[in-house]
Amino acid sequence: MKLRAYLDSLPRGGVAEFAGRIGISPVYLSQLAAEQDARVPSEKLCVKIERESRGAVPRQEQRPDWREIWPELCGPASELARAGA
Repeated sequence: MKLRAYLDSLPRGGVAEFAGRIGISPVYLSQLAAEQDARVPSEKLCVKIERESRGAVPRQEQRPDWREIWPELCGPASELARAGA
């Protein structure tokens, strides 16, 4: 799931709460979700977002260069999981 879709699914006040749990401002979180100015979260922030969303927003959805950062996530098993098999 994309970050924008996840944030849109949160109840009222949920975006601010989520931002607080991952240690950033709600404004910056919204900018990341909108991919404003081609912004992408840092590697550490990707992991926090993935963890705090309970896996709903995987790090692979957050960065186009994820294969370079987390090569251990590449491979037959991870590709099947991403395809929903």
